[in-house]
Amino acid sequence: MKMKKIFTYLFLTLTITAVITSCIKQKFDSPPDTSNFDPNLTVNSSIWQLKQKFNTVSGLPVKIEDDITISGIVVADDRSGNLYKQIIVQDTSSGIVVMIGRSNLYNEFPVGRKIYIKCKGLYLGAYGKFIQLGSTPDNKNSLSDIPNPLVSEYIIKGPFLPDSIKPMVVTINQLSSPDANAKLLGTLIQLNDVEFEGAVSGEPYAQDPNIASGTDRKIEDCNLSTIILRNSGYADFRAFLLPTGKGSIKAVYSRYNNNAQLLIRDTTDIDMTGVRCGGTLNTVTIKSIRDMFPGSGNFILPNEIKIQGTVISDKSNGNINSQNIVIQDETGGIVVRFSSATGVPSLGDKVEVNISGQTLAEYPTTGGGVLQIGPVANTKFLKIGTNTITPREATLKQISDSLEAWESTLVQVKNVTFPAGTYSGSKIITDASGSITLYTMTGASFATSTMPLTATSITGIVGQYTVTKQLSIRKLSDVIQ
Repeated sequence: MKMKKIFTYLFLTLTITAVITSCIKQKFDSPPDTSNFDPNLTVNSSIWQLKQKFNTVSGLPVKIEDDITISGIVVADDRSGNLYKQIIVQDTSSGIVVMIGRSNLYNEFPVGRKIYIKCKGLYLGAYGKFIQLGSTPDNKNSLSDIPNPLVSEYIIKGPFLPDSIKPMVVTINQLSSPDANAKLLGTLIQLNDVEFEGAVSGEPYAQDPNIASGTDRKIEDCNLSTIILRNSGYADFRAFLLPTGKGSIKAVYSRYNNNAQLLIRDTTDIDMTGVRCGGTLNTVTIKSIRDMFPGSGNFILPNEIKIQGTVISDKSNGNINSQNIVIQDETGGIVVRFSSATGVPSLGDKVEVNISGQTLAEYPTTGGGVLQIGPVANTKFLKIGTNTITPREATLKQISDSLEAWESTLVQVKNVTFPAGTYSGSKIITDASGSITLYTMTGASFATSTMPLTATSITGIVGQYTVTKQLSIRKLSDVIQ
């Protein structure tokens, strides 16, 4: 989903450097031009009245034939790179994107600058139903920028009024329908008591532009209503990390087709340092959770608790159910099952999981099996960093004799002998102390690879299925030949 020209296809983005975690902000420089001369041109149309000339049904560009002059305050410029050759202008009625054929527009038209626009000869168009003001459309009905030599003929600077536009405080639900909120499009709004979805908080604001020109990041409130923040891969804060707390965001309200979206000007628009929705949770160890299990049935965990740990499973190679992760802390490991495979944490992610009131049970539920928590809503985890777990060295007999102590942790076993054949299915591996089942799902990326013929070292996750004690590798590099 890319919003054309508003950041190379759509809205361009923001971010906090990979070494700085969450709430460090970048500040706007003082505008290069803070002059206060006002030419007091006669304004004969509001921005909303101008936008009414665009036919939202046909979506075709409309040339402005009348002598129309509008005026407004710049509420977003290209200083951070989250817009490219564009500014967004707002008056008391609405806001609109203005496409201008030059870079570094913030030198002349910084946020807070009042401008007048003589619209005759320009065109109204739209990308993803978000209305823009620009120049002659191409053969695909996309508007071009106002040519650089002609900018001063159409756009006249007024005084610098940095505090003249205050964001309208709204809720996510109030913004859910762009059609119902057409007047708000292109204007500055503010959401309070919101946070980034747990699956993305702590992630960069946007992907590298070589991967994607823009990235969607979900913002949610405590009722789990969500809205998209669209960020550009070309913004100068792309690699900054999203904050992990709760707070407020100022942004320009926009759309891509029928989807509501937000665009920030810079990371100073975000202030999320408070306690996340759900209040303060007590962190408990994984071992303490395992110790609560009575040995059978479904056990309901207490409220107001969370666990922290590092993901030692690797969903990318398909040797684990796509809804599951295995996490480990300094006291032990456990399987967490999510309600959906979407956005499940990856190998090496350090996460917090809100397990308040969740079910603790063995899988399968009859005959014994691996202990797991869930299903947990995907909104109940938060990525808080990355980490590496060093596998503990053990013999197969040590693992088999004390399986509950080793279960769902990362181990390394040396001098292991494999049977002939491929990894797929259940295979018996041995060392000098004993044997255990090596289990590989048929859908794993390495399932059809041939197992080594000579004794070697193996790293894997300890598990069990009914009475079968087993190891599972995450990837072929877990087997060192």
